[in-house]
Amino acid sequence: MKTDVSISIGARIRHFRELAGFSQLQLSEKVQCEPSTLAHYETGKNLVSMTKLIRIAEVLEVELYQFFISSPVETDMETIEKLNKLLSTANKVQIGLIYNIVSSILELK
Repeated sequence: MKTDVSISIGARIRHFRELAGFSQLQLSEKVQCEPSTLAHYETGKNLVSMTKLIRIAEVLEVELYQFFISSPVETDMETIEKLNKLLSTANKVQIGLIYNIVSSILELK
């Protein structure tokens, strides 16, 4: 049964799966569930169990809390456009600091 929670979590599963470059089949194999089950999670038809959600987070290399954030899921291009808009207002010192922070974050992966 679809609920606001199952739809929201399912959209995030799909979003992070696509960001990771996995097909539904690939992710379902890695988390050991049927592709149709994963499809039901992503559409919100079924609410994913916490155990399975933890496994999905591990495979997709995202923190569990990210499935529960209430902000809308954005595409990469929308996020990049927003970042570019913010960066266009920054001065050289701020740009340098932002670059160092982003570089540090990306090196953690």
